[in-house]
Amino acid sequence: MKQMLAIVGAGVAAWLIWAALQFLATQPAYGVQSILDPLLIRVITGFTFFAALIALDREALAGINRVRPTPRLDPKDFAPGKTPQETSADMGRIFSGVTDDASRRRAIREWLAAIPQLTVLIPFIFYLRFGEIGPLGWGLTVFFDVYCLLWAIGLYFQPRTEYHTPVRLRGDWADRIGAFWLVGCAFGPLFGWVLTEALPITAHSWQWVYGLRVVLAAGVPVLLALPLLRYVRGKAATVALPLLLVITLLPVSTAMQVGQDLWEGPSVRQVGSTGGAELYLKHTERSLGSVP
Repeated sequence: MKQMLAIVGAGVAAWLIWAALQFLATQPAYGVQSILDPLLIRVITGFTFFAALIALDREALAGINRVRPTPRLDPKDFAPGKTPQETSADMGRIFSGVTDDASRRRAIREWLAAIPQLTVLIPFIFYLRFGEIGPLGWGLTVFFDVYCLLWAIGLYFQPRTEYHTPVRLRGDWADRIGAFWLVGCAFGPLFGWVLTEALPITAHSWQWVYGLRVVLAAGVPVLLALPLLRYVRGKAATVALPLLLVITLLPVSTAMQVGQDLWEGPSVRQVGSTGGAELYLKHTERSLGSVP
């Protein structure tokens, strides 16, 4: 808990310093515009973070190079014939050290405590390295936050069998497709974003590039979630249905602006004072070049 509060406090201090420096850099009256370049602001922000971290918790960096024990896998772990409950127990034991109720409660607290730390550290690392956080940095932050939250929820409901689905696992082709639901929710938006960043967006290519992104970021997660709906029964529905909806909507939300541009199409806007005009995708703020 002390480490978590120290990291969050250091993040708040760094953000306040960054906001103050950004304000000073945009105010000619203070005469520091020529000094406060983006690189210097990053350096001062980074120094503030680590200074505040050490001031709040002197042992925050003590175990940074500590070698953690490697999980030991038994050949029988994750055997194909095991039930979902047995596989879940193996995962909890191997990756979270869960062997009894006390260790389960400890693991849940650790996974929940990791969320605010990751929310601070990942954007901070991206800013120090690249000068901005960007969609990739925020997407990675959300991914790990949801990952930690799902671990905590899974460990909490693992012994509460009344919330387990009463529908037996079938193991058919639909289950095999649904097994990739979380993978699709994580990597569909990533691959879609890579497409729109790597491929040229022109007046001739934008429709199919944007269409591919919508399919990967929105279509794939929704299709992979559909086979799982048959297990949303009984008291399990109070947990499973909100999780399915919320987690599926996260990747879908990353394609909303792209979908709006696909629906509305490009608009024409004037360029500067030259009197020229260009095709413009207003929701994603991309230019498609001058009007022919």
